[in-house]
Amino acid sequence: MSASTRWLVGVGGAVLVVAVLSAVVALVASGPEEFEEGTPERAVQRYLAAVADRDATEALSFLSDELVERCGTIPRESVTQRGDSRFRAALEETITRDSTAQVRVAISESYGDPPFDGGESTWSVTFELVQEGGEWRFIEAPWPTYCPNPKPLTEGTPVPATR
Repeated sequence: MSASTRWLVGVGGAVLVVAVLSAVVALVASGPEEFEEGTPERAVQRYLAAVADRDATEALSFLSDELVERCGTIPRESVTQRGDSRFRAALEETITRDSTAQVRVAISESYGDPPFDGGESTWSVTFELVQEGGEWRFIEAPWPTYCPNPKPLTEGTPVPATR
């Protein structure tokens, strides 16, 4: 191989290394898409980030006043003690009407130790939100939380049949 050919191969290799490193940096730096502040999608995104971080204080700060009044104290354990499961979420659809919104998200939760001792479940969750004080807040207990003390039925409300 002549000196000029070796030089050309060396320059080509250096260009290839720079291109690969640039692509890796771009992928790592981009991170997940962040939705625009003040949107119901952003409120759901921030809530789910708090759940992923097991930060119950932050997650529960997204509940509406009416939901807190109706449910009382929401158990923090559903956020803080999620075991070794991990999840990711993908926006499916948002329907906004006046000051309310429904945000449907596909959640995929993986657990165990892949590849042979792991599993994954995927389902859709619809989060219901209302604008309260200029912020989007949940009006129904959002996954993975639940409402332990639902408001009692009012007089005249039909009681569901039990089997």
